[in-house]
Amino acid sequence: MDRFAQFAFSLTLRDASFVALAALTLMVGFSFDPPLALAIGAHVALIFSLILLYRVTRLTDERMKRTEPWRVLEPHERPRGDFALVLAHDRLEEVLLRFSKSAAGVACGLFSASIGYSLLAPGTALSWAALS
Repeated sequence: MDRFAQFAFSLTLRDASFVALAALTLMVGFSFDPPLALAIGAHVALIFSLILLYRVTRLTDERMKRTEPWRVLEPHERPRGDFALVLAHDRLEEVLLRFSKSAAGVACGLFSASIGYSLLAPGTALSWAALS
């Protein structure tokens, strides 16, 4: 079972890395407007979080056998029996929810940075009030 959880974690980490690479590429592309770049990164993180939550809601015991962590394992390494299948389901759900929570936290941080930067950017009324 630990091998299944390890594969679930590493494959979800791989997905998160690809999403982060795409978000960073978009953010660099829009770096001429930092609040916009931060908001784009936040939106990408939030969409990734929602996709992970959707995957959790659609995860059933039958679909569990079609997930990538299940298929990566050799047939003799896969959990056997109903209890093992439920335990594998719980492990995958825990991993997906943990990554979803982290992505939502990153989205909150990026949204906060975007709002803070846009409020305190040079030339805005708040920056003049803060400097005087």
